[in-house]
This record gives sequence, structure tokens and C-alpha cells, in this order.
Amino acid sequence: MLNYQRIEEIQIGAKQQSAIYNLLKDAFGAYPHDRIYANQLPSFRFLVWDKNTLIGHMAVEYRTINIGQETAKVFGIADLCVDKNYQHKNIATTLLQQLEELGQKSFIDFILLIAPDHGVYEKNGFQLVDNPCRWLMINNHQTFGVGNRKIEDCLLVKQIGSTSWPAGLVDLLGHIF
Repeated sequence: MLNYQRIEEIQIGAKQQSAIYNLLKDAFGAYPHDRIYANQLPSFRFLVWDKNTLIGHMAVEYRTINIGQETAKVFGIADLCVDKNYQHKNIATTLLQQLEELGQKSFIDFILLIAPDHGVYEKNGFQLVDNPCRWLMINNHQTFGVGNRKIEDCLLVKQIGSTSWPAGLVDLLGHIF
């Protein structure tokens, strides 16, 4: 039986860090060698364990963003992955459903992410949008500017609250998830 866990970032211990790093490295290949996040620490993570083996991961950031001059509370997803031996067993779907349930309880307006592969997200109610975006560009713990353009064919959004996704500039008020 699989164990789904939500854990705050500050509660992650050394053994969990090692398991997360190994899963991220296997899933994404060129992951930074000295940490378990790409640009910035997430707020919390969902982890999926098969006994003592980490087989699923989703990092989540909780923040406000600005869309067309309207403020919205969002969960931003980063690094959703499932071990290749456990794929196609609805693990990613279960993670997305758990995040949506938490979002509804927490009065989140939208869940969003940046991903070139839309399959699992569209199956779970996410929509591809083409708003222009602004974000803080970070690389290797250094800020090197502000991006200001459309993120072609990659910005996916799921409405959780009663507010519809507006047109206009999406200011992420920080880095890309």
C-alpha cells in the first residue's frame, strides 16, 4: 500500500532529502547536484512512499500573484514526478487531487504550473493559457533580471475558487515554479 504524505519544507530530514534528490535526479536528469529544488525552496511537498522507497514527488509554493491587476492566491506546482516503475498507476493524478482538495479548504483561487508536457494536467482539468508573464529570473542562487514575455505553450492553470482566470499580464511576484 502506498503512503501519501504532505510535509512542510522545514520538516524534511536528511533521509528524506536524499530520497527526494535521487528521485528528482532520475526524473529530470540534469537536476542541480547540491539541492532538492531548482530555484527556490517550496512551501511544502507531497511525497509518495512504497514502504521505505520514495516513488512520487510534488513541490508546491503558496503565494499571491497578480493577473490583469487582480490579486489571486495560488498553489504553484514544481517538480511533479513519479518513479518510472510506478507510472501509469494514477499516482500523479492522486497528488493533483490532494492538492486541489487542500486548495479548496484553503481558499486558493488557482493552481498553476509551467510544463511542456500537458497530458496528465489536461486530464485533471488544467487548461493551457497564453497570458504574457513577468517573473524573477534566478539561476544558481543569483538573480539576473526580470523576464517579461509569454511562456509559449507551457502555462497551465486550474481554477479552484469562484474567480475565473482573467486576461492580462500574469505577474508571478517571484520566480517561475
